[in-house]
Amino acid sequence: MTVTSSGRIKRTILFITGVLFVGGVALAFKSGLSTAVLDARHLFSILGTSYCLAWGAYALLSHIPRDEIRSQFVLMTLALAAALLLAEVPVWLNLIDYRKTFWSTSFLPWERPNYVPDRELLALPRPGSTVKTVFGRGNIGEGICLPVRPTEPFDVKYDKHGFRNEQDLAEAEIAVIGDSYVESPMMPGSALATTRLAELYGGAVANLGQSGYGPQQELAVLKRYALPLRPKWIVWVFYEGNDLVDVHSYEERVSFLNGMWNSMNRAWDRSFTLNSLMALSRWVQGCVPNQRVAGNYGLIDGGDGREQRVYFLDHSSSIVPTMQELEALQTTANALKAAYQLARSQGAEFMVAFAPTKFRVYHDIARFDGNAQGDLKWWVLNDLPERLHRLVADISPDIQYVDLTPALAAAAKAKQLVFIPDDTHWTSDGHRVVAETLHRALANAGQESPLSYENRTHPKAGGTVDLTKGAMMVRNKDGTIRYWSDSATELYGWDKKSALGKVSHQLLHTVFPVSLEQIEAALLARGFWEGRLIHERRDGAKITVFSRWELQQDIAAKDQSITIVEINKKSPV
Repeated sequence: MTVTSSGRIKRTILFITGVLFVGGVALAFKSGLSTAVLDARHLFSILGTSYCLAWGAYALLSHIPRDEIRSQFVLMTLALAAALLLAEVPVWLNLIDYRKTFWSTSFLPWERPNYVPDRELLALPRPGSTVKTVFGRGNIGEGICLPVRPTEPFDVKYDKHGFRNEQDLAEAEIAVIGDSYVESPMMPGSALATTRLAELYGGAVANLGQSGYGPQQELAVLKRYALPLRPKWIVWVFYEGNDLVDVHSYEERVSFLNGMWNSMNRAWDRSFTLNSLMALSRWVQGCVPNQRVAGNYGLIDGGDGREQRVYFLDHSSSIVPTMQELEALQTTANALKAAYQLARSQGAEFMVAFAPTKFRVYHDIARFDGNAQGDLKWWVLNDLPERLHRLVADISPDIQYVDLTPALAAAAKAKQLVFIPDDTHWTSDGHRVVAETLHRALANAGQESPLSYENRTHPKAGGTVDLTKGAMMVRNKDGTIRYWSDSATELYGWDKKSALGKVSHQLLHTVFPVSLEQIEAALLARGFWEGRLIHERRDGAKITVFSRWELQQDIAAKDQSITIVEINKKSPV
């Protein structure tokens, strides 16, 4: 071989290597390698590129004859393709689902491991299944990549219908309906509130909770699974963190599921290729922390003299309900009304339990760092427990209502950890407190409370603001002050003569949490409004107040003039 021919061969090899390199890179970028999210498609491009480049480098650097290298390349590629084919054959024969093997995740409920689709409920755990669970990190911890805790595995068992009951139930004294707070797949069965309630009550309690369910699905659960158990009590647990959100997502997901029902069991979704690449991409990418959520934590006394972090993810809806939230509340009320009527038609009593977010329980217990990132400092509490109570009372005074917030807060103040620090759900102690609270409520059902519903929650009774205290003013809808109390003078520094006739929002330089139009719309719709405002005193000092507005409309007057009674109390926040 001459030097010239040897040079041509080297140039040819370099050319081939360059073509392989450029082709591989082009393939990678064409499929989206440059995007921030490394999914299965991007990883396939990377692997394909690496494979081509590896063979190109091998051809360039090896002294083995090119014909032999070409044969090796063909044989290796065919061997890999044959191995992949053998892995996929069981999928085509519907013998294996690699989503379970690799625990592939999806935002769609029916595509989660161990779940089966349902046209009405969207998804249910596979009936009669048992899932080996190791709860080493909570849902917030997953989002911000906290270290995994060492923990013992436990079995999560589902009955013949796909619900979290150790045994199949033909009858039950109590049927508890709700979402993941009732199901609680992060807890062993012995720790669940339903298990402990059964021990306290002395009868069978059916756990009919399902993660991700909202009011429409819970109504379907009542019809399909609760009523056939012929329970004496049906307990409906409403979780404030996402039940209203679930109302709006439900219809969209039902439509999407029904539209793709015939292609639900596609071989590609169950394939080894897709699911192995998804698993590998998760391993390669690792955990990407959500920095906005990472700062949403507070410090509590851990009971051993050391402070412990508790993280917060969800909180209640806006202090003034949006139109979407009001619509969701109406849908919830309709579901509760239908559920109550169905329960009564079969002789069952009906109870609604309000499950608060972690923030509602810990907001005045935890110490929040001033340097904390995230949006925690903007979170406020609304009157959702009272609003839900009014909705329930409007359906029927016979419906029992229990707010779980006071009991959970009391336990938290007693240094009991009632919420998992890096999760939105209850601890074992939290489940115990809930079970004890529900048991007391069931035992006392029908007895007259020392404070009736009207006295405790009706707007004219003052709600969460004592009408006998605080700075009071009476004004027109446009803000013109007609009455100014002595307490208002003490709080703001303006005497009656200076305040009367002025527009309150201008006099106090009011800063509203939302637009004044939204507040007035809520005021007209409900008869009252509550929230925090920022006011300015006469000396220029800024103060935050908790404000309650009561609507008094003079129906007898020809112009139906509106009077607003406003009471403001200085807030520590």
